[in-house]
Amino acid sequence: MKNIRGVTLTELLVALAIFSVVLAGVFAVYTTQIRHATREFMTAESEMELEIAKTIIERDIMMAGYGLADDYGSLAINPVPVTATEATSSGIFDSLSLRGTAIGILSRSALCWSYINSMGPPVTFRTWNDSRENISKGDKVIYMEPNTRELVMEGATAIYSYPDIPSSAGRGVLVYGLHSEDAKLPYYTVEYLLGGTRLSSCAPGTLNLLRAESRNDDPPDPANRKPIIPCVRDFQVVFGLDAGQNMDGVIDTWDNGGGIASAFDRNALKKRLKQVRVYVLAQSGNLDPDYLYENPESPEKPDTVRVGEKILGTGRDITLTREQRRYHWKVLVVSITPRNLR
Repeated sequence: MKNIRGVTLTELLVALAIFSVVLAGVFAVYTTQIRHATREFMTAESEMELEIAKTIIERDIMMAGYGLADDYGSLAINPVPVTATEATSSGIFDSLSLRGTAIGILSRSALCWSYINSMGPPVTFRTWNDSRENISKGDKVIYMEPNTRELVMEGATAIYSYPDIPSSAGRGVLVYGLHSEDAKLPYYTVEYLLGGTRLSSCAPGTLNLLRAESRNDDPPDPANRKPIIPCVRDFQVVFGLDAGQNMDGVIDTWDNGGGIASAFDRNALKKRLKQVRVYVLAQSGNLDPDYLYENPESPEKPDTVRVGEKILGTGRDITLTREQRRYHWKVLVVSITPRNLR
């Protein structure tokens, strides 16, 4: 028993010190990996949100003008397919409004159309092989003469419950679906603008890109605004116009904020508007204390971001604060030719 030795207190303390150093190193590596994985996850999540939002914006712009009439008769409305308001300062942002019967993504019937196939009796409508594309009984619809693009009405009534028709409607008249419930306007309005309450994970000075859709109000009721992209620093809208006298179909003017386009009436705008470009400066991921944004294209102004394309003269430069530069940023670019404005 006298030959058996234990561990002295000094040896125990040395062993604990070594173990603590090793454990601290392992924990530091583990923590770094967790932070990196979290940043990558949040960045990937932001990228997916941006792609979904981009798809919705692209579809809305592409379908703007679909189902709009050239003549609304006695109705006191004059819907322009695409309008915008221009940012007047760094704290006021562009907004975008779109109109048409098929931009309502909250309604199946808004994506359907038909035409009167025969006056019968009974009156028959063209049906499609895929039943999901057919207008259903009770859906709200409008009727339009295909040649004159005049809304077919009976008195002051412009919206009907399918398959009811105006007494003046004839063979070949187009039918556009609106909604399966009550609708007050013969088209939808969609609005994009910045607003709402900033999330705690968003950089200071950011807002949400809101989307509002309405079949009853133009512009939509603010209560209908829903966030589609969080953590947005700037939102810019640009129209590519054929504004020249020769009307050769080629873009010769980039209209920041839609000020030039606002001078055209609906029919003139349909001929002159060739492209709509939207730029969204959105946060990608969360705060990164180890990162500081530097503009690679402007070393003399490392804190600026071009929300647009300088070569075209579109958009504007945004200056980030020191705190905002601790976040990663991405400029989402949407460039669409509205296919229903021809």
